[in-house]
Amino acid sequence: MSDILIFITATIHSGQTINVKRSNPDQRSQDYVEGLASWMDLNCDADILFCENSNADLTSHRAVAEKHPAGKRVRFLSFDGNEGAQKWGKGYGEIEMLDHAFRIMPEILGYRYIVKVSGRYRTSNGAELIERIAQMKEDLICDMHANLTYGDTKTMAFAPQAIQKHLIPYRDEHDEANGVYIEHLMARCVHRTLLAGGTWAPLPCTPYSMGISGTWNTPERNTLLWRLKQDIKRRIARWIYRY
Repeated sequence: MSDILIFITATIHSGQTINVKRSNPDQRSQDYVEGLASWMDLNCDADILFCENSNADLTSHRAVAEKHPAGKRVRFLSFDGNEGAQKWGKGYGEIEMLDHAFRIMPEILGYRYIVKVSGRYRTSNGAELIERIAQMKEDLICDMHANLTYGDTKTMAFAPQAIQKHLIPYRDEHDEANGVYIEHLMARCVHRTLLAGGTWAPLPCTPYSMGISGTWNTPERNTLLWRLKQDIKRRIARWIYRY
């Protein structure tokens, strides 16, 4: 067992969830199949938990895991828990997934880090990302924007107890209809963690992720020029802030 868990979030039947244009279940399911396969193909020391919250059939996803070489620990969790997301937005559903997984599989609280990723995306430098996170010690690892009011949750890492204490109990603040997204709650989680004496750091490298945006139903790509700009910005920030 690794001390790092890749937590893949998935919602195949999005129903009436607001701000979701890619709502076809077959398309979404295939997106998640490809995303899961990409993480399993990477040579990194991490276990995987695929968590789906619309009680969907995961036969094709399990088939991907069965084809993977022995030694990679992969678990699946599917439950009927998307009602809140249809009322308050998909970010609410992601927090519910974490809470449900902690309650149903309390053993995952023993991981040193959980790396939460959005299941539709393929991250080509995922192995490097995991290896570098493994060398870190902070309680929360995510990129912050908009004057520290926005914590990027597409890819983030955390000590389970920090999220259990400083994010999950505040999920009722989430309300996309009124402009309060999971990214805002994640920023508040970072602030609460720091006030409690915990630690935070940005991601150690930019995730090179590709896939179809569930929000806009458009491809998300990263060009070589985009990668170069992101890496330069991250190097400058690291030099200025000494992290």
